[in-house]
Amino acid sequence: MLLRTQNFTEAIVVLEHARSRFPESAQAALSLGVAYYGSRRFSDAVGAFLDANRLAPDVEQPVMFLGRTLEHAGPREADVIAAFRAYSKANPTSALGHFLLGKASGEEAELRRSLALRPNPETHFELGLLLEKQNKLPQAAVELEKSCTLAPKNPIPHYRLFRLYSRLNQPTKAEAHRVLHEKLTAAEKAEADKRQAATKHLKLKVQQP
Repeated sequence: MLLRTQNFTEAIVVLEHARSRFPESAQAALSLGVAYYGSRRFSDAVGAFLDANRLAPDVEQPVMFLGRTLEHAGPREADVIAAFRAYSKANPTSALGHFLLGKASGEEAELRRSLALRPNPETHFELGLLLEKQNKLPQAAVELEKSCTLAPKNPIPHYRLFRLYSRLNQPTKAEAHRVLHEKLTAAEKAEADKRQAATKHLKLKVQQP
């Protein structure tokens, strides 16, 4: 209830107590990580998700949440990559596992393994970014176009394609993606504002254990 109503500070009080009472509970660690993330305590969230992964290494949820906090891994980045590598090795048919390992480590082969298992706009996007870093611009454009096709409402690939086609000296394509990026960004913001207005924010209090 506290997590659903975005009472993250209160949820942390409850879940930290739960962690002390049930130190081997992966669910308690995972939920605490969500509460930390909601409170923007990102490094604590990474630590909690790593704990959940350690306690339940074959469960997908801790790995998935580690993927969402990857940019905040900081000094725990090596631990996060190790968790992804162990998960993908133990679950070779998991597209998510190969995707996260490829994204975190920059291993092109892992991203391609993920795509072979399941075409996914985010995987095409990350592969496009990686190919762009390798200065393989036409190949990067192909992957980013595939990302746009699979997720037509996502503005971000269009912005990357705007920049990429500008580098490739294709101004017509660049301008088309710039316009789409602005249009989709405005629509995305309007939808986010609508969802936020509809969210029930209950101010709940809990007593310190």
